[in-house]
Amino acid sequence: MKNRLKVYDSVSLIYDDLMIGIDYVRWSDYILNIRKNYLEKGDINVLELSAGNCKMAGKISKRIPRYIASDSSLPMLRKAKYFDSNKICCDMTALPFKNKFDLVFSTFDSVNYLLSKRLLLTLFCEVKNILSDSGIFTFDTTLEKNSLEFEKSYVSEGEYHGLQYKRKSKYFPNTRIHKNIFEIKNKFGTVLTEVHKQKIYRFETYFKLIKKAGLYVVECLDTFAFDKGNSNSKRIQFILKIDKSNAKF
Repeated sequence: MKNRLKVYDSVSLIYDDLMIGIDYVRWSDYILNIRKNYLEKGDINVLELSAGNCKMAGKISKRIPRYIASDSSLPMLRKAKYFDSNKICCDMTALPFKNKFDLVFSTFDSVNYLLSKRLLLTLFCEVKNILSDSGIFTFDTTLEKNSLEFEKSYVSEGEYHGLQYKRKSKYFPNTRIHKNIFEIKNKFGTVLTEVHKQKIYRFETYFKLIKKAGLYVVECLDTFAFDKGNSNSKRIQFILKIDKSNAKF
């Protein structure tokens, strides 16, 4: 028997095993270095978007305690044992906050899950509304060079806590959609199927939508480095601020 569930509802069951190769210390240190380089010293308010299992939150909040972790998947947040404080289930394109944040960030190419330019623009507008005057929004995104490595089907398998799972990954250049299909089977033979789609936007698209939202690009870097990123990068890190030059008085 097969069941189709929402994105990350069933993958939450195997997420820790899927991400076992991720260097969370390195990624957390990178975000903290961005905070050090692009924000003034002092206490700040932090919002993490698509926080997932909150491993990043657990590490970064030790250095920056005024921290909120958010994710659109309630099962993911419920399984997040690394961070027990402020966890909020919400969509990144409909942020429920009225207070301002000095640092808003997302990782693991979460913005690529927004499958239309309209949704991507909505994200930028939503973040702009909650950024402090000197605040920054930083996120990473994967570009086509990375996805082209998976143009032919890629399959991986694993087992975690009695669950057997298979992941099929394929990129479709014509639609610029990168698809991951997860099949998770429990001991009773029930198969849970999730289909994850990510849009691989053109490099230039980000700049156009960022400007349209009233933000500007402070830096565009190769992720995990402070070298300039470009359209030939596999993954890039954007650092944005509010564009006050277009402010209406």
